[in-house]
Amino acid sequence: MEKHLGNNISAAAKKLASCRILNLRCVFLLFLFLFSFGKIQLASGQSPTVFIEKIKNFTTDNLGNIYTLTFDNQVVKYSPEGTEQFRYPNRTLGEASLLDATNPFHLLLYFPEYQTVLTLDRTLSVTGQFNLLQLGFQSVKAVGTSSDGLLWVYDETSFLLKKISADGTVIAQSGDLSLATGRPLHPVFLVEREQTVFLSDPDFGVLVFDAFGQYRKTIPLPGLTAFQVLDDQLVYLRAGQLWSFHLSALLERPFFLPFELTQAKATRVVNGILYVLENGNLAGHRI
Repeated sequence: MEKHLGNNISAAAKKLASCRILNLRCVFLLFLFLFSFGKIQLASGQSPTVFIEKIKNFTTDNLGNIYTLTFDNQVVKYSPEGTEQFRYPNRTLGEASLLDATNPFHLLLYFPEYQTVLTLDRTLSVTGQFNLLQLGFQSVKAVGTSSDGLLWVYDETSFLLKKISADGTVIAQSGDLSLATGRPLHPVFLVEREQTVFLSDPDFGVLVFDAFGQYRKTIPLPGLTAFQVLDDQLVYLRAGQLWSFHLSALLERPFFLPFELTQAKATRVVNGILYVLENGNLAGHRI
């Protein structure tokens, strides 16, 4: 009888675990469905997570960590719960303008005044440096990390998108984009996701490339200086509204939020939280 009771308890435990897994999957699928159709709403009764330190920019990684860039040029890493973990200051290379956490173990920090890129590990320790001037580049505005730890750079003098190593060796590059698009480009933002490179020129749109730098197409979304790639969507802030563009369906839809984002400088969505940077203040709203 004891053996029979033990078997029943074991079976019940397995069934309960299965139900929990199923419920988690259902919640995740529901979130994706709502996200795809711009129906995200803030969870009622939830207070936002507020970061006390004033910042000028921020980003997130796919693990839910938050990285902020303070006004005195410090990079601060927070856990998904909002606990400070590491801090990296640099006041010798001018003002940092870009923080790329595409790879959470290989971060990119860009200082345009000195045309210098630093790479940082998960503890915000410096692991490498690219001096773009010494490597032959002039006035680079769009840089980003590649999935294999190298650097994507748009070279405005040759109209080429290039992937380079730390010593400047070109690993991959596009063709002449002024010929492909019929005009010189002045992109300001670059990001790689899932073996695809997205390059944004606010006056033209978002150019799409494969992992070898070969031009595929242009998405007619002018005016974007930054965006987030989530699964098969581009998510971006425009005119006080959060929007998504579905890369397969080619549809643009707004998100319906209970507040306006007219003062927002940047937003990110990660692990069910919408982070909003407004007037130097960063807050995370569970959705």
